[in-house]
Amino acid sequence: MNDSWDQRRQAKEDQYFDQQNKDALRKIKSGERKPRLSPISGEPMEEIVMDGVTVDRCKTSGGIWLDSGELEEIIKQSQARGGTDGDWMKTFFGGLFSK
Repeated sequence: MNDSWDQRRQAKEDQYFDQQNKDALRKIKSGERKPRLSPISGEPMEEIVMDGVTVDRCKTSGGIWLDSGELEEIIKQSQARGGTDGDWMKTFFGGLFSK
């Protein structure tokens, strides 16, 4: 009897995750995106481009949030332009205050 409950639970779990995957694929295909919310103000953040890398900025506080690898990509793009080690910092911090 225990096996039938385990099988039912597993079937329900599989059904749930199948639906989650279908919903995620639908959102990806439709281009539907929720704006990221600022951890400071809770308001939607704006996307800005720094050296070809799209980063998120809080409209209220001006804080910048980088996803994994974005800072490295900004540095790489700066170096590819022939910039010195400090040039990426000028671009990055200059982007913080430009509105």
